[in-house]
Amino acid sequence: MALDSQALSALIERCRAGDKAAWDEFIGLYWQRLFAYAYKATHDRDLASDLVQETLLRVVQKLQRYTEEGKFEAWLFRIIVNLVRDKARANARRQTRSTLVDAESGSELTDQMPGRETVDDAEHREETEKLFGALERLPELDRQVLLLRHYGCLSFKEIATVTGCPLGTVLARAHRALAKMRVMMEVDHETS
Repeated sequence: MALDSQALSALIERCRAGDKAAWDEFIGLYWQRLFAYAYKATHDRDLASDLVQETLLRVVQKLQRYTEEGKFEAWLFRIIVNLVRDKARANARRQTRSTLVDAESGSELTDQMPGRETVDDAEHREETEKLFGALERLPELDRQVLLLRHYGCLSFKEIATVTGCPLGTVLARAHRALAKMRVMMEVDHETS
């Protein structure tokens, strides 16, 4: 459920005033979108949840200083994008990041009883692994644009604000990234 700009401004003001119900509404409004972005960016449910909580904590800490200019969602997603980027850099330094396929298939396999996977389930899992594998191979900024668009549900204009790129660059990145993914998926399909 998206709020129009007036309703969002009113919600922000209620949050600033310390209205607990407003904070509950705010969290209900944004938790899933923030989590979807963080999970697809990190491939780790616990880490994604932690990043969303850290994002919301920063919102609570900085909301009094935030000036409403009709760009609240861009500001909100910039916080989580920066947290995800910082975490990825820290993980790269420690070189402990697991692969997308391992994280994705591990979570799916633990959710199922052994020997109960159907052919359709296996094919779906394989296609999902290929899709996320292709997404993982994209350049960081291209991947970020797709994740913000499809999991953060942001408009291209909002993505431009979050990433600090011109709108045309964001549109070009999205187009190029989708084309690259199509090619990678076709190549993966042909080699299977």
